[in-house]
Amino acid sequence: MDKNELLKYMPDYYNGVYEMEELLKAQSKGLYQFDGEINRTLLNEFIIQADEKGISVFEDQAGIKPDLGASLETRRNNVLLRLLPPKPLTKRYLNHLLEIMNLKSHVDVDYAKRLAIVEAESADITPDKVNSMKYMLNITLPANMIYDIKINLAQATVQRELYFEVVNTADSYVIAQANTKQAPFENKTEAHLYIGFGTNIQTDTVVGYEDQNYKE
Repeated sequence: MDKNELLKYMPDYYNGVYEMEELLKAQSKGLYQFDGEINRTLLNEFIIQADEKGISVFEDQAGIKPDLGASLETRRNNVLLRLLPPKPLTKRYLNHLLEIMNLKSHVDVDYAKRLAIVEAESADITPDKVNSMKYMLNITLPANMIYDIKINLAQATVQRELYFEVVNTADSYVIAQANTKQAPFENKTEAHLYIGFGTNIQTDTVVGYEDQNYKE
């Protein structure tokens, strides 16, 4: 809500009337301060969106005493199950209850064994949600029917990758002046080609010859 919300609804014949404009501005600021409280009061009329204060009112109406330390979501689900109108018990209805309770699971029924099987993934289920499932099944299922809750463990895939990379080579040369008139003397040019992986460090040292007499 805008701080000058009420000015939008001011009649045209009040345009330019200073007293009316200032009065609506003052009232808009007061209304803006209570806007959050008004919205919260509205949301507390609905079980799914009620906060702790709002859900406590529903619990008092339904005669529910919440467990110590129960989460807000669990308390909402308990009130919802207590106040929902009765419907024919079908597999579709059970899955619908799990959906509106935000319990990501699926129920299947073995009619021959009178067994309800609820399956869920471990990544989507917490111990608190398992308790909500049990509460829902205990209230909904008939006395001659049992249930089984299966939690599928999440599978993790580990992929190992090996990266190859060509790194730089470092060549170090130490050169001293040589007497080219000495015999025997050869001037060689070497070309090095490095192919592969890793580090290649090469050190070439060329030392100059002293003046000596060599026999042919």
